[in-house]
Amino acid sequence: MFIYDKPIETEKDDFLGRKRFSQHLGKAFLDWKEKESLIIAIYGEWGSGKSSVINLASESIEKSDHKNKPTIIEFNPWVFSEEDNLGEHFFHEIAKELEIRNDTERDKKIAKKLKFYAGLLNLTPEEGLIAGLSSKVLLILGVIGISSSQIINWLNIPSNWIQNTLLIGGFLLILLELFKGYLTKLANYFEKKAEYYSKSVSEVKREIKKELIDRQKKLVIVIDDIDRLNQSEIRQIFRLIRVNADFPNTIYLLAFDRKIIEKNLEEQVGVSGKDYLNKIVQVNFDVPFAKPSKIYTFLFKELDRILSVLPESAQKYFGQDDSYWANVYHSGFKDFFKNIRDVKRFASSLEFNISQMYQGEVMEVNPIDFIAIEAIRVFAPDFYSFMRDKSALFTSTDRNDRSSRDNNPRKDEIEKALNKLPNGIKESVLELIKRLFPQIDGVFQYGYSSHGHDWQSTWSARLRVCATNNFDSYFTLIPGGDEEELSQFEIEKILNKTNSAEDFEKILREYIEKKKIRKVLQRIQDFTGGDQARISQDDAKNIVKALFNISDDLPEEKVGMWDFGADMDLMRIIYQLLKREVDKSKNFEILKEAIPPSKGLFGPVQKVSLESSRKEKGRNSDEFIVPEDKIEELQKLCLEKIKGTNTNDLLKHKNLLYILYRWKEWDKDKKWEDFIKELSGDDQKLMSFVSKFVAESKSQTIGDYGVKITKKFNYKSFGDFLDLEQTKTKLEEIKNQNTELYKNNKAVVDLFLDNFDKKDKGDFD
Repeated sequence: MFIYDKPIETEKDDFLGRKRFSQHLGKAFLDWKEKESLIIAIYGEWGSGKSSVINLASESIEKSDHKNKPTIIEFNPWVFSEEDNLGEHFFHEIAKELEIRNDTERDKKIAKKLKFYAGLLNLTPEEGLIAGLSSKVLLILGVIGISSSQIINWLNIPSNWIQNTLLIGGFLLILLELFKGYLTKLANYFEKKAEYYSKSVSEVKREIKKELIDRQKKLVIVIDDIDRLNQSEIRQIFRLIRVNADFPNTIYLLAFDRKIIEKNLEEQVGVSGKDYLNKIVQVNFDVPFAKPSKIYTFLFKELDRILSVLPESAQKYFGQDDSYWANVYHSGFKDFFKNIRDVKRFASSLEFNISQMYQGEVMEVNPIDFIAIEAIRVFAPDFYSFMRDKSALFTSTDRNDRSSRDNNPRKDEIEKALNKLPNGIKESVLELIKRLFPQIDGVFQYGYSSHGHDWQSTWSARLRVCATNNFDSYFTLIPGGDEEELSQFEIEKILNKTNSAEDFEKILREYIEKKKIRKVLQRIQDFTGGDQARISQDDAKNIVKALFNISDDLPEEKVGMWDFGADMDLMRIIYQLLKREVDKSKNFEILKEAIPPSKGLFGPVQKVSLESSRKEKGRNSDEFIVPEDKIEELQKLCLEKIKGTNTNDLLKHKNLLYILYRWKEWDKDKKWEDFIKELSGDDQKLMSFVSKFVAESKSQTIGDYGVKITKKFNYKSFGDFLDLEQTKTKLEEIKNQNTELYKNNKAVVDLFLDNFDKKDKGDFD
């Protein structure tokens, strides 16, 4: 799953066509006949392929049949970073390599002398050794001089010889403890100096030079990634090369980012970094420029590999008839990729993260949008973090807050985050988010979203990140956003049940139990109309039957005062689905067949009521889903269903008042009066009926966190069915009798009676 981001080692992996350049470099090493040392540098930015070029050049040399092809040794200063004596490590590593290769007796001899040379270099006392020693001695003497008299007075020691003995003994103990490190180093120095007293550093170096001159093969020492060292280490490396540049038959091949090294040398040495390098490096090359087309080809190769393991449903987003991918690709996305390393880094993270975004054969996100968001995460992580909890900022389609392009808080907030990005990245991210979020494109062009709320359904169906209900999934990396949300896998599972009324009803009831039916009904609307209609018209009959069956079991809760509730979500599904049918008589037959056997009463009544309302308001015939002359027939079917409902069941119905008003409106025979008469003659039923007219209102004072709930009695609506004065008298009797009926319904009875006189003032109507 993860791509190992390492330099290529063989020609067969050369995707960028650097083989010829590398072979030419290798040939230059083979053709170098001079005995003098040579320092060559390869310049290139991080990820440009310096190490790959070196590996290919080394391979070219190893494959050659040249009799005296050079010995290539790599020295990695990273291994010894933060350590002293880099020079000692340098020569020890070369000696080890020569010993391991064991090519000739001469190489063994050179290795031995190099180790000896490294040892002599390490024997030279460090510059700070004596200085450090003297400073600590002065410090201790000063402390003792200042404090000795105080200590003796405190101890009240009269004898001078005791004073002197303790003082000298304590001083020696402290001195030994503090300077044991220095003393150990000095002891080692003198011990080894005695061992090597017969030879100086210069003498050993001359011997090594002679051996190297007599060696038939050149020694190529590769030092890569110098630009990743800290400033002090960079200076050490170049000082090491400069001091030992006179070793004959030796070629130093250095690789680094020239700009980084020049800047560090200027800060460390205090001279022109460019001039400093020119005094050391004799020959330099730039890594061959990689054509963007080559980088993009490699990018497509990796994307194809990743997409090939995704569900087949992912492929539809990249169809030839869909230009969206091309638009995203050319809107900043491709500009993130400057080299192969960028592609590998991106591909590794994309492959891991997108593998979490599908279940079975179902994609939870739009793969194109996910690829783009992942690019922002990898190349602009700070902006990605900014986006993560800004769903409203990026996805809102609210046009009420219209601002100018130059005075726009929404635009200003995004630009503030963009301005923290490096140049180049900033422009790419801006173009990309404008493509991903049409709302943002509108904000930058006009000062407000040029796409209205009706677009949310289209975007949601295509799993676009610009859809408010999809946004979080792209950042939580959890299908559906979290456990309370609805995943695309679940939606697909639900939609696949629409070919059977029984199966569709069953799965809908499962989500009623899970308390997620509202989300299901809202998401189904994304697939019932417009360009994204997924549900076959042949399944309309099954869907209507199932929705009517569950209509009485929908939750009553509403989110905010403008929320119409789950029942209206159900109605919209039916309307959007049937509106697609040109032949309205077919829709009539569907409703005619679904109403009589329906397990739910409210769904059929509400659907027919909405159609009746269109007729009464004189709406355009195009808005009807059934022929106008058939609406009355549907009303009769609903009336039969209402009349056939048991009185107690009807009385318990949470939507009794809505149903009762439709009964009163449609029934010319006024059979609803018989129902009311039955209620008024039974105290228990009357009490149940009275309770249906209690309403709650919520209010909140500015500055308060809590919400105040006030209960009111709707006398006006109650008066449409029963006489208010007669009911008042009846409830007073029940209260005075103080029966169990009153005790169980005390709040309702008292609310009715206590506010009865206010009913005409409008406070309680």
